[in-house]
Amino acid sequence: MAILLVGIVVGCIVYRHTRASSAPASRGDIVDAIASAAVVITALVLLLGGGNKATAESESLHPRPVSGR
Repeated sequence: MAILLVGIVVGCIVYRHTRASSAPASRGDIVDAIASAAVVITALVLLLGGGNKATAESESLHPRPVSGR
């Protein structure tokens, strides 16, 4: 949940920064804000391992039996 919050905050900062820009083509560029939020969320998930930890732990506790002869 915190990763999503960080992405939203970064997106808002980028949007406000582009609104304050003097260039007419980039005034309040929502596309850049959404793209930057998506990049931040993706990078944090990859770096922090935002996968399902419950599944990984349950598989390591109960190993699958090996078929014997």
